[in-house]
Amino acid sequence: MSRKWSLSINGKTALRAGLALCLALAVLAAPVGTGAAKGGKWQALVRDAVCVKGPDVLLGEIADPVDATARSQWKSLAGIKLWQASDRPGHVVNVNRDKLEKVLRYYLGEMAGNLVLPNQMAVQTGGRVINDAELKERLVAFLTPRGKDLGGDVEFKNLQMPGHIFLQSPLDKLVISMNSDLEPGRNEIVLSGIGPDGRVLSRRSAVVFVDVWKTVPVAARPLNRMERLTKDKVSFRRVNLAYKPEVWDGTGGPWRMARTLGRGQVFTLSHLEPVPLIEKGEMVTLVYNGDRVRLSIKAEALGEGGAGQLVQVRNVQSNKVIMATVVDSDTVVVR
Repeated sequence: MSRKWSLSINGKTALRAGLALCLALAVLAAPVGTGAAKGGKWQALVRDAVCVKGPDVLLGEIADPVDATARSQWKSLAGIKLWQASDRPGHVVNVNRDKLEKVLRYYLGEMAGNLVLPNQMAVQTGGRVINDAELKERLVAFLTPRGKDLGGDVEFKNLQMPGHIFLQSPLDKLVISMNSDLEPGRNEIVLSGIGPDGRVLSRRSAVVFVDVWKTVPVAARPLNRMERLTKDKVSFRRVNLAYKPEVWDGTGGPWRMARTLGRGQVFTLSHLEPVPLIEKGEMVTLVYNGDRVRLSIKAEALGEGGAGQLVQVRNVQSNKVIMATVVDSDTVVVR
């Protein structure tokens, strides 16, 4: 989280204090050393997120050598003292590139030109930082086995994550979790900083999009509503499930069409509904169960229903319409 700093000084002290104080980090105190190691031209990369031990910030805590010259001199260069570290452990200060450049030039002089700077640097006293490379590696390790459980060909893309995560103590740990199972499409990942006592000290999030290419059932020809689904009406093709939610996996049934579907289109669960045991217009056996008599006659179903449900039927002999209970696909009973 960035923090803006303001400073007010009177005219008498402006020339003397302006450079050091206006451009310094919030955590800076008076300069603790401006001496620098001599040597040829070298180059080092300043990190965008660092943890420092204190009491003084060292060049080696905020930068890494890039070329052979820097590496050969890094033992002495890394020990160069810069500003005093904050006395507030776990407190993060953000500094933009312009201020960082001026602060480093104030402490290093011309050697500051050897440093490659980030757009912004975040500094924390104590604890540790998980940088973007480590965080990405850990997220990939977390997602990979879960991706295998999806089946098909899985691809992770558009990973959006924090550039870094600070932990307040070296004993804290980062726990990666999800509130639901990994699925095709957009997924949110929870990044929690957990203390030694198990308390959640911080929480961030990451987002990943998952493509899952899989062969799924599609309509072999145009299908109408209420039409029964049979094997000859089903074909297969490879699709990305990220853009096809609730795709039918080809199991279960018997099914009929709940709505129309064009040729080559993917079956989703919304296209299908279970075929009821008794359908409207079917001829069924109507059984009368009395105390002493059991009579079976033919009847026409005027509605539809599953086992145990009531359905209207018409006695084909008397044309009388009655309510009967569905027993199976051929039989209804009146008690």
